[in-house]
Amino acid sequence: MMKWWILMLILKLQFDQIRTEAHETCTTSSRQIGQCKLVKDCEFVRSILHNPNPTHEEWYYLDHNTCGKVHADPVPKPLICCPEIYNVPECGVAKIGNRIFGGDESVLGEIPWAGVIVYRISKKRLSVKCGCSLLNSRWALTAAHCINDVPSSWRIHQVRFSEWNILKKPRCTVLDGVMICRQEYDIERSVVHPLYQTNSASMRHDVALLKTVKEVQFNDYVIPICLPYSEEIREMPINGQKFIVTGWGQTDKGNKAGVQRHVTIAGQDNSMCNTAFSRLNITLTIEQICAGGEFGEDSCRGDSGGSLTLQHGLVNYQIGVVSFGAVECGTKNHPGIYTNVIQYLDWIEDVMID
Repeated sequence: MMKWWILMLILKLQFDQIRTEAHETCTTSSRQIGQCKLVKDCEFVRSILHNPNPTHEEWYYLDHNTCGKVHADPVPKPLICCPEIYNVPECGVAKIGNRIFGGDESVLGEIPWAGVIVYRISKKRLSVKCGCSLLNSRWALTAAHCINDVPSSWRIHQVRFSEWNILKKPRCTVLDGVMICRQEYDIERSVVHPLYQTNSASMRHDVALLKTVKEVQFNDYVIPICLPYSEEIREMPINGQKFIVTGWGQTDKGNKAGVQRHVTIAGQDNSMCNTAFSRLNITLTIEQICAGGEFGEDSCRGDSGGSLTLQHGLVNYQIGVVSFGAVECGTKNHPGIYTNVIQYLDWIEDVMID
């Protein structure tokens, strides 16, 4: 039997008097580029209709994104604005357990969107120097300086997911009797934000995307993060907000940790970072986030490109990308600087659609 709310949606769409053509370009209520499509042809909408417990955000989408109808017998067929790029269903929800300075060692699979970038630094040597986060089956998000500001002889070799200890050579590990293997993917291309300036002190526009050659396979240990498309998430204040930053970099003992760690830090007003970095004549812009500043809790060397995430309910959203920080990691009143992902959603979408 058809659910009553699905029937209401169909009736609403059928009696919509707006006329349009299928496949016309449209913009969704969350400002994403889309095409007017029949409901049956929109995978994103079908996933909502098949959800037995749609969220308020999904209800809002269905109610605010009709874009007309096409004439057909016996009744007109409804059209809805179908986004070209959208969050993968069940993104940002870890199924396991419910380089960071301080913080806690992560359980394998606790941060399933976190990955590392592997560089070939010589003919026989590979090295992990940056982090990244998985957005969907082909794209990962990282920092621009992880692509442009590395030695010219280095080459991005691959990205790895379901990685926990980067110092261990074995590809697989046994956990509770189950063999879990890291996933390795070659890179088809990298795209750095066009306004990023190499070796810039302020590190504005420090964001980049990596596209894998093959599709990334999702499982309990590899799950994409959600991008902050919803208006509710975009409008949340940064100052005082609690975020989680993840990485494999330097620890509070000054050693290379190798093991994935995460720490909870607070968002700060950008003025705090402006004061902390005034000697370097750095003034943050709206495209950057200031966070941290508590002693012993910070991102650090080796964490670059990793994710700054916000948990809302059970879902995690990527709000920032690790960019740079104080020379001495974890210094009190010296927060870290993160690229503000919300300000780059249009660019991310444009790159992934192309």
